[in-house]
Order: sequence, then C-alpha cells, then structure tokens
Amino acid sequence: MEKFYNDIDKAYAMLDLSRKIVGVKLIKTPEEFEIIDAIKISRPLSYCMAVKSATCGYSIKFNKETSDCEGSTRALGLEEPSYDYFNGTEGCKLGLFKDKEIAMTTASETSNIFAYTYGVLVQPIEKYGPNIYPDVVLIISYPREMMRVIQGYTYHYGITKNISMSGNQGICVETTAYPLINDTINVSFLCSGTRFLANWSKDEVAIGMPFHMFSNVVNGVYHTINSVEMDDRKHEISKAFSAGDIADLEMEYGKTYYTEYEKEKREKRKNEKK
Repeated sequence: MEKFYNDIDKAYAMLDLSRKIVGVKLIKTPEEFEIIDAIKISRPLSYCMAVKSATCGYSIKFNKETSDCEGSTRALGLEEPSYDYFNGTEGCKLGLFKDKEIAMTTASETSNIFAYTYGVLVQPIEKYGPNIYPDVVLIISYPREMMRVIQGYTYHYGITKNISMSGNQGICVETTAYPLINDTINVSFLCSGTRFLANWSKDEVAIGMPFHMFSNVVNGVYHTINSVEMDDRKHEISKAFSAGDIADLEMEYGKTYYTEYEKEKREKRKNEKK
C-alpha cells in the first residue's frame, strides 16, 4: 500500500497536471457495486462525463441503467454489441465512414469488452486501496506531459508498437477498453463526442494503461528527469518532492541529454575549423 500511494504522489509531483489521474474499475456483481463508496448516479450519465468528474476529484459509479452513451455501454461490457453494429449499419448512420464495408471492418477491429460488466467505478486513483484497485489508469493532460508519460513507459518497455486510434470513442475504447484487452498503453486524441459532452480543452489528449503498468511508468518518468527536464522543471519537481515528503532525486542541473548533444556538436564544429 505504501508503494502504491508513493507512486501516486510521485506522479503528481513529476507531471504538471491540472487534473486528477483517474482509475477505472469494472464491477462484476450487483453486491460489489452496492457496497462501493461512491456517488451512485440516479440520472443517465455518459462514461466520459464520469471520467471528467473524476478528474475533478469525484467518485462515481454507474451501471447499464444509468449509462447514457451507447458506445461506452457497449465498449465497457455493460451490454453486448448489436448485429447492426457489427454489420456496419449503425456506423454508417453516423456519417463517419465512406461505406458500410469500412464501418463493418472498423466495428470488427474496435475493442469492446465482451466479458460481462455489471457496473463501472470511476474515481481519482488516490481514492483506491487498500482492498480495491483500478483495472485501468487514465491520464488526461497536455501533449508535453503525455510525452513524459510515454517516455516513462519507454524507459521500461521500449517502443510501444500497438497504438490504436480512430478519432472515435476516445475515452471508452481508445483509453479504457483497448488498453485492458490488449494489455498495453494507448494514446487518444479524444473524439468529437467527448469533446462536446465533457468540454475538454482543445489541447488536451489522453493516455490509458492497465493498472499493473502504472508503477513502472511512474518509475520511468522518475529515472528520466535528469535526462529530459530543463532546470526550471527540475527545481519545481524537487520542491514538489520536498513538499510531499518524497525521496528526492539527485538533480543534475545545467544539462539534459539534448543540450549535452548540442554542446558536443558545437565542439566538433570548432575542432573541424582548426
């Protein structure tokens, strides 16, 4: 438990986030759903709005009866996809595909959770534990901070080879269902629906990852601070570590891998002129 909360504190200290990191738990039984301490919504709410609320600090749980988006209801396993979904009829109605064949192919390649889900818990990651943990972790922020998350992933896992996106179902499929089904990190530019409903900033993007990767990704961000962060960010991170009573990294000020590389190139050019 101590490591779990320490990883969370580190993540907030190292990443310049304006939103909470979100954990999503798929709940399998009515009994488990009822005992979870969260706001049980009484009116239908879209999944991406629940995620937006969680980024602001709220804990929300919903089931099929209060799920207000067909796409996320299907993607999260709250109901089975229809025949018209798989044959492309539903997709064609949206005007997002050239023809029914493309809509059908896209439907077959879209990650939907087929295992039964009774309900969904969406809340800030720090509200989990000690007896319940999320299945997937979502981080929504600006591209620069998402770069740092990907660098943290790459530190441990190397290049991610399976990024999947369509510009549709950004929160429910691209950053929730796809990471869970394929056991990998994924990036999403979000979609028109969630940008309309949740009113994300135009320069926000999202990353989703299975929960078991979260600790390694945070560790990777930590170990790449000296390599990539400029001095102003190193000072800010160091202050955040001190304020959060987090074991501080020995900061290497005055250099990054790319500034050192530029120095080497300048020295090489000078030597060549001699």
